[in-house]
Amino acid sequence: MTNFDNRVDRTGTGAAKWDFAPKHITSAGHVPLTIADMEFRTAPAIIRAVERGASHGVFGYTYPDDEYFNALKGFMKRHHDWDVEREWLHTTAGVVQALRICVAAYTSAGDSAIIQPPVYPPFRSAVLDAGRNLLENPLINNDGHYEIDFDDLERKCADPTAKLLILCSPHNPVGRVWTRRELAAMNEIALRHGVTILSDEIHGELILPGYKHTTLATIEEAKENCVICTAMSKTFNLAGMACSNIFIPNEALRTRFADAAKTMGSFGVPALSRYAAIAAFTESDDWLRDLLEYINGNFEYLYDFISARLPMLKCTRCEGTYLAWVDMRALGLDDAALEDMNINKALLALDEGYIFGANGSGFERINLAIPRSELKAALERLESAIKSL
Repeated sequence: MTNFDNRVDRTGTGAAKWDFAPKHITSAGHVPLTIADMEFRTAPAIIRAVERGASHGVFGYTYPDDEYFNALKGFMKRHHDWDVEREWLHTTAGVVQALRICVAAYTSAGDSAIIQPPVYPPFRSAVLDAGRNLLENPLINNDGHYEIDFDDLERKCADPTAKLLILCSPHNPVGRVWTRRELAAMNEIALRHGVTILSDEIHGELILPGYKHTTLATIEEAKENCVICTAMSKTFNLAGMACSNIFIPNEALRTRFADAAKTMGSFGVPALSRYAAIAAFTESDDWLRDLLEYINGNFEYLYDFISARLPMLKCTRCEGTYLAWVDMRALGLDDAALEDMNINKALLALDEGYIFGANGSGFERINLAIPRSELKAALERLESAIKSL
């Protein structure tokens, strides 16, 4: 059984989460609960593999060879019952890079892309930075349970400028694991209107008990209309390895992606990432099982704490990811006041809800991939800050 209770000191490592956090929070020894990487050491097999790779001493240009692909293929089959083919694969330096490649590949000047806020902020910036139009299909918040507004999605896809739907599956930050029926319905609408779906499935292995992730391309009708973005970064805490696996079953879509990727200099995998990936995909299932159990325990602790001690808040019941989505609107604070309370009274570095879109205002995203003792301390500081209002 893996021990996730020990705190890892990340100071002095250039960690983005720590360097971007307010200094008075980190200098007090508090863990930032922002950027979605974990405060856990990765699987031992991965550490050993990277050490072997480092001992080799040559870090030249590296490609996803047969050993890499076969390891990845086996992982996808075990975890998603998905038989991937070699020619479908393109590697990128992260899913965010893949988002930008897709916008360049599947849209032109004057075209639009659809997002479903509140959603991961780089979805929005990938569209706008490319000079494309943005169409929003806001999720419906049904008393803390988020659903897709299919009527609105139909209208947005029917817009003649709409060419791309960027789907977050599982959804960040609201934690929904879309059902097969929901995914099929989204694809049916998109396909009818000639809209390609980019499915960001970076959290696809981080599924909580009672739920099941469906890879969009396993739906036969969607297979030829989608780009599937995956990575080992969230699952195994390897974001800094900058290696994502993008699967495109349709040849025409694949060619357009490859052409756009060339213009962005996207090719190969980082040398040490190859070692890490192979170990992640072949030797780390037990570690992942233990991680999911621990993360689920953190969610349950959060739910119980809020229910018992902060009942004015509402926490969405998360189905996947390690990111909690908490509704703090009952406090009656605007975004600036809420952020000030978190940072200066609770000493909490959180991802403020407004960064995920207008319908995120008044919410907070909390990263729960931390030792439980740190979660307990953070919630107690939040409780004290709220009671002082």
